[in-house]
Amino acid sequence: MSTDMLRQIAATRLPMVMSSPRDIDEVLKLRAAGLVIALVPSAADMAKMPGLRVVQVLAVTQKGFETLQCVRYPGEGAHEKKGQEALALS
Repeated sequence: MSTDMLRQIAATRLPMVMSSPRDIDEVLKLRAAGLVIALVPSAADMAKMPGLRVVQVLAVTQKGFETLQCVRYPGEGAHEKKGQEALALS
């Protein structure tokens, strides 16, 4: 599961359509984990349009937002931590 992709989706105006095979695979993993709501064409629809594979992301779920809150990247929260340390010293 890619938290980078989840972060990108959360920062983008939705709904959004993705057609890159790599992006589609990432979205399908996020959907399977319950982190996003996404629509994928049915097998019958894909048979009518061979070579066209897309996914439409409708929303980030509550679980998705909670996951993003738990993930910290290097450098994130450094200002918050410094502020908390300053308050503790006063």
